[in-house]
Amino acid sequence: MSSETRVYPRKALRCPALIVLPGIAPIRAKTVDVSLGGLSLVLPGQLPAGQPCTLVFEPIINGKPRRITAAIRVIYSILSSTDGFRTGVQFVELDAENNKSLAELMI
Repeated sequence: MSSETRVYPRKALRCPALIVLPGIAPIRAKTVDVSLGGLSLVLPGQLPAGQPCTLVFEPIINGKPRRITAAIRVIYSILSSTDGFRTGVQFVELDAENNKSLAELMI
C-alpha cells in the first residue's frame, strides 16, 4: 500500500502535448495521466522542478478533439528508462473554458 495521497483522482490519458517555454522551440511530449490538479507527461529532456511554462494538449472529449491550454509548474522530472523523463506538472492557471474542458475530460 502506498503512503502517497492525491488531492484529485487521476485518469489515464494518452495524447500528444506541447510544453512552451520562452525563447525556445516548443517541446513535444506525451501525456500519461491527468487530474483536475495536474498532469503526468513523458518528455525527451529534463525540466527543473519549479519551472513555470505553458502546456497545450488536445484530448478527445465527447468524441471530438478539444485543445486545452494551461499555465503549469513542474513538480518533478525523473528519468524513465528509454522513454525519456517522466514529468509531473501542476496546473497553475486555467481560464473558465479550459477548466470546463478539463472537468468534462475527467467525467
